[in-house]
Amino acid sequence: MSGFSPSLFRIRAISSRVLKQIWNDKRVLVVMMIIPILTMILFGFSFSGEIHGIRLAVIDQDHTDLTGSIIHNLRGDSTFQVTTLNPASYDPDALILRDHYQAVIRFPEKFTSLYYAHFAMGVATSAQGRIDLTLDESDPQIVAAVQKGLADALMDIGEGGPVDVKVNNLYGVNVRFIDSFAPAIMGLVVMLVSTLLTLLSIVQEKVGGTFARVWVSPVRRGEFILGYIVAFGLIALVQSILVLVIGKLVFEIVVNGSLFWAFASVITFAIGSVGMGTLLSSLAQTEAQAVLFYPLIVVPSILLSGMIWPLQAIPRVIRPLSYFVPLTYSNRLLRAVMVKGLAPWQEPVGLAGVLTFVLLTIVVSSFVLHQKTSD
Repeated sequence: MSGFSPSLFRIRAISSRVLKQIWNDKRVLVVMMIIPILTMILFGFSFSGEIHGIRLAVIDQDHTDLTGSIIHNLRGDSTFQVTTLNPASYDPDALILRDHYQAVIRFPEKFTSLYYAHFAMGVATSAQGRIDLTLDESDPQIVAAVQKGLADALMDIGEGGPVDVKVNNLYGVNVRFIDSFAPAIMGLVVMLVSTLLTLLSIVQEKVGGTFARVWVSPVRRGEFILGYIVAFGLIALVQSILVLVIGKLVFEIVVNGSLFWAFASVITFAIGSVGMGTLLSSLAQTEAQAVLFYPLIVVPSILLSGMIWPLQAIPRVIRPLSYFVPLTYSNRLLRAVMVKGLAPWQEPVGLAGVLTFVLLTIVVSSFVLHQKTSD
């Protein structure tokens, strides 16, 4: 190495050749320009958002000016989307689990009289107004926003006693951030690995000529895709078990629902991820192109799926993009199964989104493979 003397001419020649290769590969060039722009825009918007539009049901069984003032304050807070319901319909568990409200507030009868009776005749008594608050605790950030918003609404409502906010623990335990985060991690890991491995495997078969030989063999397109689905479905199952075991043993996460339905949901989502990897492989001719497509999946999945913060915290200008991110529906489905203890069909939006993702990617990738075969 002591005799090594770099040649600026040769270095420039090699650099020039690499840059020309990239310049001539328009797909790589376009993706290289899109990734930093997309990443900066999504990160910038995502971290600038505040939580808005939490679905809040209010049951007023007292019907006084005081409760009306508190409800008015709640309506004036953009954190909430307030719906006032008939007292006869008060079933907080059903309102949250069936009607998908994220919080239910009830003002019981005599709330106002007990509130003002705390300082009867200028002497403090044990009387105090009570509010019943039931929360969907599957997202701790929503819980914190609801509690803060309610506390703000109770400020400056007149001189009286303290308000006792009685919180109903819907799932029997306090749901921590890690309990809500674990289902999202399961979905993310399965999607990223299944998509990437499928994408790279098919592109490598293209480059190596194996892909062409497969199509002249008796193997059909459906059999080809099903083979990948079975292989990566098993990989997804192993990954999910590892994530869940580590979560239980190391972080003591709470799983309120059926492990069978949790794994079934993960496997279903993995099938869609295999289809997406197959679809993306049709756009990539080399491993370099395949790798560059990966950030286009990772960045939106992390920032726009409700994985780190709730969808209500994503600014309205980019929130519609969240509904085109498959992980959004996987998060809803897995949190419903693992945290809320529901069956998959009791979370119809999440289940429909995952099944649509599977159907679209499998059908479109089969069509694309058919076109490639015809070409």
